[in-house]
Amino acid sequence: MSESTFSPKLIAITAVSILATLGSIALWLDGASSVAVPPAGKPAAALHDITISPSAAYSAKFTDLRGNEVALGQWNRKLLVVNFWAPWCGPCKEEMPIFVKLQAKFGKSGVQFVGIAADSLPNVANFAANGKFNYPLLIGETAAIEFSKRLGNRLGLLPHTVAFLPGGELLYNKLGTITESELSDILAKNAPIKR
Repeated sequence: MSESTFSPKLIAITAVSILATLGSIALWLDGASSVAVPPAGKPAAALHDITISPSAAYSAKFTDLRGNEVALGQWNRKLLVVNFWAPWCGPCKEEMPIFVKLQAKFGKSGVQFVGIAADSLPNVANFAANGKFNYPLLIGETAAIEFSKRLGNRLGLLPHTVAFLPGGELLYNKLGTITESELSDILAKNAPIKR
């Protein structure tokens, strides 16, 4: 075979397909799990072991689409919903319209969605240019997966969504896709500003 048979594009597509298949198998073996709203006064349990404090989570910094560094702490007074995703992740892309809809519905109630992509700035910028997003998309590359793992996603799979109450207490933690009604109920009950 000639060297031209193995183009970089073909290798990348094959690698993504293999990773997606392995991720699906791992998710099936591990079981998609979530932790939703705990009883009053009780902290949310972890998917597995959470190894990050609220202050460390708020001090985490990622790059925005303009190349600026952004700390999650700028939203520490809001109910912060963080979604770990990637442009090549089919289930991630299916969830995004739900986040856009819920950001529009609950934004004035003190809720803020943030997407942290496990991909490069050019790839995320190209993806964002073809959609309408009313919440920030940040770039974390491999740091996004490491941060997600510290929040209980020990296998580093996508999508992974977490929500923090104002001040940083973990409210919700789910590996795998979410439903609009599931997340909407949680936001309605816990939004900082009741309307």
